[in-house]
Amino acid sequence: MNLIADFIEANLDVLVRRFAEAARGLESTQGLKPSEVISTLPEYLHAVAAICRHGATPEWLETRARLEEAHINLRLRVGATQQDATDEYTLLGRLIPQLWEDARPERRPGAADLQCLFEQLEEAMDHVEVLFSGYSLEDRQREKRFLRQMDALAPRSLEPGADMQGPVRPLVELIVRAMEAAGAELFLVDAGGRRMVPVAHTQHPVPPPGRWVDSQGPSFLGRVARSEEPLALTQARDLEDAAREGLHVPGWGTLLGLRLWPHGELMGVLCVGFAEARPVPPRTRRFLETLVDTLSGILDRALLMGQLKETATRLEVSESRYRLASQAAADTVWDWDLLTQEVTWSGETRRLLGFAPEETGPLASWWVERIHPEDRERVEHGIHAAIRGTQARWQDEYRFIHRQGGAVRVLDTGVILRDATGRGVRMVGAMQDVTLQREEECGRARLLLEARTARVQADTALGHLHRLLQQAPVALAILRGPEHVVELANERVCQLWGRASAQVLGRPLLHVLPEVKEQGIRELLDGVLTTGIPYVGQELHIRLARAPGGALEDAYFNLVYQPLHPDEVGIQGILVVASDVTEAVRARQRAEGLAGTLQASEERLRLALDAADMGSWDIELATGRTTWDARFRAMVGLPERAEVALDEVMRPVLDEDRPRVEHAMAEAARPGGSGEFASEFRVRRPQDGQPVRWISGRGHVHFGPDGQPVRFVGTGLDVTERKLAEETARQRAEFEQYLMGIVSHDLRNPLSAIILGTSSLLRREELNERATKAVLRIQSSAERAVRMIRDLLDFTQARLGGGLPIQCQDLELGALVRQVVDEARMTAPERDLQVSLPQAGPRGCWDPDRVTQLLINLLGNALKYSPEDTPVTVRLREVPGSVLLEVHNDGEPIPADVLPRIFQPMQRGAPGMDAATRSVGLGLYIVRTIVQAHGGTIDVTSTREAGTTFTVRLPHAEAKQAAGAPVGLSAP
Repeated sequence: MNLIADFIEANLDVLVRRFAEAARGLESTQGLKPSEVISTLPEYLHAVAAICRHGATPEWLETRARLEEAHINLRLRVGATQQDATDEYTLLGRLIPQLWEDARPERRPGAADLQCLFEQLEEAMDHVEVLFSGYSLEDRQREKRFLRQMDALAPRSLEPGADMQGPVRPLVELIVRAMEAAGAELFLVDAGGRRMVPVAHTQHPVPPPGRWVDSQGPSFLGRVARSEEPLALTQARDLEDAAREGLHVPGWGTLLGLRLWPHGELMGVLCVGFAEARPVPPRTRRFLETLVDTLSGILDRALLMGQLKETATRLEVSESRYRLASQAAADTVWDWDLLTQEVTWSGETRRLLGFAPEETGPLASWWVERIHPEDRERVEHGIHAAIRGTQARWQDEYRFIHRQGGAVRVLDTGVILRDATGRGVRMVGAMQDVTLQREEECGRARLLLEARTARVQADTALGHLHRLLQQAPVALAILRGPEHVVELANERVCQLWGRASAQVLGRPLLHVLPEVKEQGIRELLDGVLTTGIPYVGQELHIRLARAPGGALEDAYFNLVYQPLHPDEVGIQGILVVASDVTEAVRARQRAEGLAGTLQASEERLRLALDAADMGSWDIELATGRTTWDARFRAMVGLPERAEVALDEVMRPVLDEDRPRVEHAMAEAARPGGSGEFASEFRVRRPQDGQPVRWISGRGHVHFGPDGQPVRFVGTGLDVTERKLAEETARQRAEFEQYLMGIVSHDLRNPLSAIILGTSSLLRREELNERATKAVLRIQSSAERAVRMIRDLLDFTQARLGGGLPIQCQDLELGALVRQVVDEARMTAPERDLQVSLPQAGPRGCWDPDRVTQLLINLLGNALKYSPEDTPVTVRLREVPGSVLLEVHNDGEPIPADVLPRIFQPMQRGAPGMDAATRSVGLGLYIVRTIVQAHGGTIDVTSTREAGTTFTVRLPHAEAKQAAGAPVGLSAP
């Protein structure tokens, strides 16, 4: 006897009914008939019960797989996503156990029965993933195998500028084997970020020198560098020289390229070649994306480690310079806003100058006044001359008046930051006590001897890193192993932690700083050590005791946790880089608080000026006597003349708002507080019934000589209309975000599923002619929807993002027009497409992708709105200073009332079109936007006798003058 099988068969009807009721709440079942919601569920449950009873026999497994495929294909047809279909099997896995909770213990299934049920549901979810993505279990296992091999071949570090063929070529060869390709070539961008240089080629031991390609150019590699998706080229043997630029592809018939894009920046391009000309299926593209993502991460990590080693070498060579920088950073640091003259001080201001950072003046004049009179004119003249000039650095030595009256000789160094016009806008510097430098010189011989001895005794990667940490001008530490034991900590990090070196070294970090155990630091460190992924935190908030057993203080740090590998530095652990930015954060918070106070003052002034439109109150807190004017009584719904206590006034306030108003009044009346009251709340006036009004209350509590509150006065303003307007604006903004979410994500997922599903169906040999035509219609509709999405994205960017960007380059327009018309003939072989081009194709500076999009939209519009037995003509001709591109068709004329708004969004040329040709009405709007972005114009003429002609005028420029850095233009 099998309890789970008996239970399912005995409760089959109940399970189906409950599933139908629960599934009604899922988005994927909206609009389906009841029979479509349950589809094959009864037969599927019967098959599951049979497998649990008789075992996984081939007959029952085949039946279950057939029922799953029928159910999943139904969900594909109605536009459900992979997650929607998975959620239905998850729902079924919850409903079955819920039923037996009320059964007697001896009738409840055991653990083995439950395992059988849940394994079948998990296999159904795997089936969902295979049918939606076309990615089978074998594909995933193969992918994992190659990813593990890539990790094993990954170089630990790559030094910038070094030969990368040796360490990188094995990775590229592995990708070639994984893709079953003929070869591949890897390009990486140089320091300028535009030139892409070959670094590894599977068919050349050493990449040919001198080759490079422009990432913004018209070549195939340049197009790959600008594309988010993999690009395929199936006629690689017939490439023109411009498209072939930078490539060495002997014998490659098909090219597949994808850019390396870690951290949102272009790193390079990988181009894979296949011997034969063939289409590239989506599964191959996805596999390449996975491999290239992994390759990007490997190269990014290795280059970062190479930069770290290079930095360590420079630190060791420039020992004295880094020691001086370390000393400067340890002293007083100042930040001067040259536009507002505000200066922020931090660092050792108390030790060096006798002032705490919060005691220094907010303006630069405070610093000038404290310079010794004999040095003041020279220093002030020198620093202002540096700011007015073009230099980036200023330095001077002078005497500064200490708080106690004495003079301190300081060496002051500043760096000037300038805007695009060269005007100085900010200056950051460090003030250093020169006596520290003299003390350093006295002990220089001893320190150099100790440094040489240390280098001889610890000539390993870890010893080198130890010296680097001690010399670095920032706070650094090394944590060893899973317990994060402090292996090394320089003086700066000990100062930040408020601990002596003896209290830190050799102890786990969480023993040194026990107060951070509950603040997520342990989880951060464990994650970095186990994943090997660095962590970067900006202004991380930590409550820290600056001394053992001391009170917790709010502190803010910029932190970097960099994992260390034994092969690189001889230790398994984490490198900690810390910078205390507490003073800067507090200064910003004080500035924000000051801005808030100023805003409140301005609000009170506005309330006073608008007093005629406000209600007011006056409350004697000691006696409880209240005065409410007529306007405030009307706002809240109080009687016109009767005496009303404060408690009665609070009754119309909505229950959810009343605690907030009472808290604001209590804070205003708190002795020693500011006395300011401000709160917005909703009231429901008794005479209004349901409508709710918003009231903005502002007031002030006056205190007596003993500090106790005695009087509370204030005003109230009805802000209901403003609140309604804000809510309307918020809903509109949410709708726009929701629409963008649909276009960029929610619509793409089902469309991808449709296209993948139709591609899978078209590969089946058992489809008859009628079914094949139906699937082709579905595929065509999905591709048309993808084009609609592209139009919606372009429309959103043009209207909300400031216009469509264009990338101009030297272009022969005639060749581009001929190529687009030839492609249109392939998609519409039944139509007569005629083209008229000048003998010498005009050249100019235009964006080839945008011009192609423009011409495709005009051709599609002409084909759509003209009879099938009439020709469509494309003419290109030159006029002084411009070129004219004309697209003509003999369809019905555009109505006269439609012509003035034909280029507006959401407009169509002719009403009543067949549903198969329906669009979102953005094609001509995008055409006009592209034309205007090029500085051109577009016109349309439409009559019954002459037909309809769209004429595009593009400004003509000499190719040599136009070639250069790409520019981005925006449509008005």
